[in-house]
Amino acid sequence: MYKIGTFPARRAIERLRAGLSDPIAIDHLTMEEAPVIQSFSKGLKVLEKGQSGHLCICGSYGQGKSHNLNYLRRQALSQGYATSLLQLDIREIPFHQFSVVYRSLMKNLSLSTGESFAVSWKNCSLYQEQLDDMPHRFRMILKAMISKNSLSLRKKKVKDRLKPKDFDHWLEKALMGHDLSIAHLKQILKIREVRGYREEPLTVRGNILYVQMIQSLGKLLHAMGHKGLVLFFDEAESIAQGRFNSRIKSYEILSRFFQHSGFVYPVFAFTEAFFDKVRCEDYGNEVSQCPQNYAEIWKNLQIIRLQDSSPTRWEALQDRLVNLYAEAYQIDIAAKLPEIKQHIKDLLEKLKMQETRFKIKALIHQLDIICIRTTS
Repeated sequence: MYKIGTFPARRAIERLRAGLSDPIAIDHLTMEEAPVIQSFSKGLKVLEKGQSGHLCICGSYGQGKSHNLNYLRRQALSQGYATSLLQLDIREIPFHQFSVVYRSLMKNLSLSTGESFAVSWKNCSLYQEQLDDMPHRFRMILKAMISKNSLSLRKKKVKDRLKPKDFDHWLEKALMGHDLSIAHLKQILKIREVRGYREEPLTVRGNILYVQMIQSLGKLLHAMGHKGLVLFFDEAESIAQGRFNSRIKSYEILSRFFQHSGFVYPVFAFTEAFFDKVRCEDYGNEVSQCPQNYAEIWKNLQIIRLQDSSPTRWEALQDRLVNLYAEAYQIDIAAKLPEIKQHIKDLLEKLKMQETRFKIKALIHQLDIICIRTTS
């Protein structure tokens, strides 16, 4: 492990101690799965050509799926792709309510340039022709974001009018999927003289238009100079935890992502329970009215199944963690290394069924105990 400096190393350890993700920790501690890296790299190459596929990473709890997603996200960003990572949850971010998923994806959207999407779009407004396949509401919002206020219209006094100085704020919020009434949106579009906003409804109802927006966003980002949009969905097994009607809605959305070929590359982290549920759905029941047999049409999904971490892999990870800890707190632990390794080995034996992040928290706590005793 190369030297990274005391402060970044200490920040990484402190965040790991709190159970949080950290870029330094991801780069130094993630035990990359060769099949995952190979499939992901191949997926990025075809994404850049507008022929994107998908990737499903399957593993049990504690096998490091979340660490792998964070690692892959950082790799994609460093190579010029836009990314967004979110953790699905049946209660807070349910996949079958894709308007909620859309807001989270937009909130977590990262560009390789470090700019926000709004800033980047205002600097790349020449690509308006890339908006044609977007839902009407979002297309009009993006056009309004790069338009100027009409001097003749903005001076008229109208009751319940938004202030022109706040237009950029409200347009950005609306683009992110937050509420902005039709009346207020029309007001902004009129004052900014956006053509064609009356031609179609400015509402977005149902899941499909939000999915369409994400897919067209990938195309727009590519035109703006990014290589494509990579989406990471952690804990995607939650899709199969809802009621039947909710699951069917989610399956329909998933199929659109699996079958779409463009500039959006979705990566899902599942447990095997998800695929078991898909196989066990009662597709032949006339009462259920399931539109498709998803177990059948998903037979050829791109799935990488993680292997259980071997003792050798965990030994390599603990060595990296010990070195990171020593650099963080400027401790010479060479003399105590055999004792540390024995303590860690015993601890991992007790925690072998725990998730990776809990194991790492416990290992850091063990290092705290050993190093405090050593320096006292």
